[in-house]
Amino acid sequence: MVNDDASAGTIVRVRGGATRGFMFADLRGYTAYVEKHGPAVAANLLDRYRAVVRTAVAEHDGAEIKTEGDSFYVVFGSISEALSCALAVVDRSGAQEAGPDGPIAVGIGIHAGETLETREGYVGQPVNVAARLCALAEAGDVLVSGTVRALALQMIEATFEPRGRRRLKGISEPIDVYAVRAGLPAAHPSRGPSRRVLLTAIAGTAVIAFASVWLVRGTAPLTGQWKIGLTMPSLEAWQALQHAAELAVADAQSDDATTTYDLSIAIRTEGGDPDPQLGASNAASFVADPFVVAMIGGGTSSIAEQQIPITNAAGLLHCSPANTDPGLTKPRDGALDLRSKFPSRINYIRLPAADDIEAAADASFAYHDLHSSHALVVDDTRPVGVGVADSFQREFEALGGTVTRRALNPGADAVQLLDSVTAAGMAPTLVFFGGLTDGGAPQLRQAMIQVGHADWPFVSWDGLWDGSGATANSFIAQAGAAANGSYVSHPTVGTIRAEFEQHYRDVYGDVPISPFYDYTAATYACVEIVIASLDAARGIGSDPTAVREAVRAHAVDPTISFDTVVGPVSFDANGDSVHQVVTFYRVDTAAADGLGDWVILKEQDFGPAR
Repeated sequence: MVNDDASAGTIVRVRGGATRGFMFADLRGYTAYVEKHGPAVAANLLDRYRAVVRTAVAEHDGAEIKTEGDSFYVVFGSISEALSCALAVVDRSGAQEAGPDGPIAVGIGIHAGETLETREGYVGQPVNVAARLCALAEAGDVLVSGTVRALALQMIEATFEPRGRRRLKGISEPIDVYAVRAGLPAAHPSRGPSRRVLLTAIAGTAVIAFASVWLVRGTAPLTGQWKIGLTMPSLEAWQALQHAAELAVADAQSDDATTTYDLSIAIRTEGGDPDPQLGASNAASFVADPFVVAMIGGGTSSIAEQQIPITNAAGLLHCSPANTDPGLTKPRDGALDLRSKFPSRINYIRLPAADDIEAAADASFAYHDLHSSHALVVDDTRPVGVGVADSFQREFEALGGTVTRRALNPGADAVQLLDSVTAAGMAPTLVFFGGLTDGGAPQLRQAMIQVGHADWPFVSWDGLWDGSGATANSFIAQAGAAANGSYVSHPTVGTIRAEFEQHYRDVYGDVPISPFYDYTAATYACVEIVIASLDAARGIGSDPTAVREAVRAHAVDPTISFDTVVGPVSFDANGDSVHQVVTFYRVDTAAADGLGDWVILKEQDFGPAR
């Protein structure tokens, strides 16, 4: 259904639940088109474009919220309808290549989640993310978030090509971006049956379920019915964390056969579009239940930021498999504000490396592994890229290296940039790029080859880790043969044991895609840590307050190491894992059937945490 008075911005209700699909569509290069062809010809093109979009929106039961010039803002009650509409728009636009006014070059962005519906429109992050994705889209692109992919993967026949993790303006954390194409890939992997046992299906709002098993532990001094809380987004991809938690408990049941206590996994969800306030409510609910001895979650650092003050005040052990913001643990970055009730009491621990380790890792890799003492550091002029470049420069110089700094403005000639370095008499032996693939990285690497610097390694962070040469618009696809000699880094949770991967495949049919595979293994490890800490509580009786404190104190003790599926784990005085693992990848141009791909070069522990 279409709002006939869309320009007025009135809200039209659409069928569906609280989780909606938001679509933004723009013509690419329309301003330049108007200048070149004049307003009359441009108006004809705009009319054709609007007819295509509005026809598709009507067919897929969308509501046109707002239209300004060549920009459409549409909401759908179904994620699959939003995607189907977008693919129809792109397909029909492409079919009009021979139109009298030229092709319709449209870019589309889609995100999904829960929003607040007001008189002025829908309010919430899902709308902002969809608009930012549209701004990234090139002509013919339908860009979606990992949220949309997870919700629609089994609903429509489409191929989701990874475009990497992107930082979007005004959005606190990077998100996974995918380009959607109609039809399944040629070799679509078949997933085995998903073993959904013990837990009820997760709905779009917060629900709670229990997975109870009879654990056998110790010599029976610990009695009672205990629970581990798990709080996570209610999206299909995140359900791998649920699977990991139930698998860890079931494995503990079968591994030990001496004595018993009752353990349950309690699950609360954070909404289709993770909601910090809902995450905080979940933490409060777990805290209020005296038999919850630990909580695992939340899904994002912004959610954990709301949860930590609650779990800290209650002394509830809080283990994160996914959060990376330094401010959650480190006093210099504001962690004391989060645990203001008991600043010296550590209850929040996390397994992933914090974000602030990557620059130091990149600098060490460039200086020690690639033996460069003089780096040309180039940023793409955008805030994220400049910040990455600044951090690398600081760390590289601290090691004793010399830096020559340049900025690659949008559309600038990378050859001229390199020539300016030569003309200044500089002699770097390595290039570090701060930015994303679309900030000029492939062109810079190609220019290095062109001017005779193929032997200089090209190093960057995981902003360039966006797929193989088979992935459209990835760094490797755009750089081609010039990608040889390129390296990127990616912080991880450590080496996941091969037997865990095989065990997970045997039970659930397949392992989730990255980064959810890391989160999955880390969730299993969090449960291992909680169970080991429950074991340590033997002999103290069954008083809930005493058991909860015993579990917390044991888990955060810096002198204790836990044997987990991600290797040995222990925590420092702030609750960070002492193992800060970063994986380095290089380009193998022979991989992916000769199209090139990132392959692991090495993993290195840069711990303890900084």
